[in-house]
Amino acid sequence: MRDRCTPKGLRRRGSVVGLVLVDQDGTIADFERALLDAFRAEHPGAPFIDVANRREVSARKQYGPEWGPAVDAIMKTEGFYLSLPVITGVPRAFDEMLEAGHEVFVCTSPLSGTRWCMPEKLAWVEQHLGKSWVDRVIITKDKTLVGDPFRRCVLVDDRPGVDGLVKPPPWRQVLFDAPYNQTAQGPRLISWADWRQVLAQYL
Repeated sequence: MRDRCTPKGLRRRGSVVGLVLVDQDGTIADFERALLDAFRAEHPGAPFIDVANRREVSARKQYGPEWGPAVDAIMKTEGFYLSLPVITGVPRAFDEMLEAGHEVFVCTSPLSGTRWCMPEKLAWVEQHLGKSWVDRVIITKDKTLVGDPFRRCVLVDDRPGVDGLVKPPPWRQVLFDAPYNQTAQGPRLISWADWRQVLAQYL
């Protein structure tokens, strides 16, 4: 198995099977583990919330008014986004999706209030997926503006109910499994090893 996946050049429209948009934080990059580790290192005596007990999409909100600002500060620290571990199976799954004929793009939203987030997201992709994947990163505050209504298209994202200006969005959302989205309805991808079984019906 290769450590990095290498995307082929963009295919002609007619040869593409489906369009796969993939969120970054919490979907291919282990945001929760990195945040918890950084929080415990910065505040060793503070109460913390184990990843399995996270119930809010926003860690800042769940940590509350006392420790939420500390969480926010960590997320805005230089080096945080680059430090996120890659989630198991991502490079192989990305390779397999490309080999199956799908177009695959990382579609991620930037954190406001920090100059480090966007460049580190791109650097993370280069480090974990390979340099050629940087050209397949879409950074946007509104993911409903991305996609093709005339093509079979999915968005894999850990955040339930992604919405925006375009209604309905041009993609079908598939939830990437996380402790804080267990009550959400809809198709769910628990492991990248299972992408074929879960995404096939929408592509």
